[in-house]
Amino acid sequence: MVTDLVEIRRLGSAKKDENLGFRRYLSAHHHRVEELQSLAAQIQPQIDCTTCANCCRCGVFEVHRGDVEALARHVGVSFEEATRAYTSLDPENPVTRVLKNTHNGCVFVRGNLCAVYPARPNACRDFPHLSFGTHSLGSRISSLARWIPICPIIYNAFETYKRAVGYHPPDHAA
Repeated sequence: MVTDLVEIRRLGSAKKDENLGFRRYLSAHHHRVEELQSLAAQIQPQIDCTTCANCCRCGVFEVHRGDVEALARHVGVSFEEATRAYTSLDPENPVTRVLKNTHNGCVFVRGNLCAVYPARPNACRDFPHLSFGTHSLGSRISSLARWIPICPIIYNAFETYKRAVGYHPPDHAA
């Protein structure tokens, strides 16, 4: 298992074409996502997310009314103030609100920890979106693939899944 963040970024970036081929392979061969979820469930307890926090630094996470209400209660402000201070319109979908980001990532990240962890939004709570029973994965293989060079759980789950389904990248050297 690879846990070094620099190595994960290097390997994940170096395997960009291979991972694109793997996503296409999965689409063509209809493998069950439950196997990927099972592998991720075995990997996740072995990763200490507080040594990473790349999801908090690199992610854009959608928030819903209930998320903002929980944040407002947690920090002791009104819903309107929490909305203004901690969320913004999603530039790609202006009817959706997302957590605000600074140059360091999420407005709530402090070092590698979340300042509002008990009240964190569902999108943060569910990350890396590989859980059983939440339908959090859905058809998001492509969406998850962008996290391969960023998240140790996703990187290791995808690498293990490739072996489990018998994926062999094409040899372009031949």
